[in-house]
Amino acid sequence: MRWIPSAFAAKVKEGEFSMRRRSLWLAAMAIAIGWVMVIGVAEEPNEAILTVVRGEESRVYTSADLEEMDVVTAEGTFTKSTGTVYAATYTGVPLATLIGNVPADAMVRVTASDGYSMNYEAGMLFDRSEGIWILAFRENGEYMPLDPGYFRIVQVGEDNPHFTSSLSARMVERIEVLGAYEPYSLLLKGAVERLFARSELEAGIGCPCHTATVTVTSKGETHTYTGLPLWRLIAYVDDGLFPNEELGIHYNDEDFDDALAATGYEITLTASDGYSQTVSSDLISRDDRFIVAFKMDGVFLDPESSGYMRFVYDDTVELPEGARPKSVKFLAEIALGL
Repeated sequence: MRWIPSAFAAKVKEGEFSMRRRSLWLAAMAIAIGWVMVIGVAEEPNEAILTVVRGEESRVYTSADLEEMDVVTAEGTFTKSTGTVYAATYTGVPLATLIGNVPADAMVRVTASDGYSMNYEAGMLFDRSEGIWILAFRENGEYMPLDPGYFRIVQVGEDNPHFTSSLSARMVERIEVLGAYEPYSLLLKGAVERLFARSELEAGIGCPCHTATVTVTSKGETHTYTGLPLWRLIAYVDDGLFPNEELGIHYNDEDFDDALAATGYEITLTASDGYSQTVSSDLISRDDRFIVAFKMDGVFLDPESSGYMRFVYDDTVELPEGARPKSVKFLAEIALGL
């Protein structure tokens, strides 16, 4: 027991401590050992609060909130100003998920807890050619301390991308989208009507528990699309049973009316320019292969070419004879023919 002071050890050895005092002393040492052991255990920092401002919307997240989102764990390497190369495995949320589908030329301002701030171009944060830019809250499996955490911007990927430390804002506590942040919405019409705002939709797709990913081949090109299952959205308006609006995107299996869907009513998906396609309710019933997509190949859809939302379905879907619904870009409305 080398860590016991020599004077104390001598007194214990010589019997100068009473049994009572020695017991108390040993108990104190045991508590100290336990305390030292606890220090090595990573616990979620209570002070870890992140504020994200997008247009008129402001949201507050904790580390626990972020861990419920679309989390990425991968390696990243940066070079410090001293020339030292530092590599680690980081866990965090893609910046694209946090800021949403904004124009590539929008400015994203990041502010640290010590008042330092820096600006990023949204296009850089969306670029996945060399890796994924994430807001990290774990480093090598452990929660980061206040400095350089609790939240830090890093680039990670399968090929362990190398970035300069000047791009790695640390101690992040606030992220603001500056410039264009256009509102959009999705209108659902059936037994009732429900209008989902942009903030609700993007918060929904930020959590893997809400999303589905499909593979679509068109004109010789194959892409993956990620979004919200169509039948889950239909469940909000097919009858009078639906989640409280305060919950945003929220799924209850019993909300979908299976008996009604079996009748094969028409579902019309309409774009902002009036173009529309129809599918049958019995075809899409409880099938996650039909989705309202927000991302293609992991990146938000280009608002200029696809709109913010797009109806697609997986290549594996076997369609009834004569049925061949097409993809609907610039999706704006879903109406049930009840």
